[in-house]
Amino acid sequence: MLVARTSTGLMILGIDAENVKRLKQGKPILKALAQFGGKDDIVIVYGETLDDVQKQIECAFGPLPEARPHPHLDD
Repeated sequence: MLVARTSTGLMILGIDAENVKRLKQGKPILKALAQFGGKDDIVIVYGETLDDVQKQIECAFGPLPEARPHPHLDD
């Protein structure tokens, strides 16, 4: 995985084929962004469907709050 931060503060996460292979095997990626100047950690999961993604997350972290659409994704 490539992790970078631009001069504008944008965090970039780049995944390669090996990362995708692991994600498809049900192995989420956990990255602590503090070492790159971020404030949070991030978890990346993969699923064939959004239901599959939700099941993986809930299995690891418990129930999720009700999903709401992001206001800028439909622009």
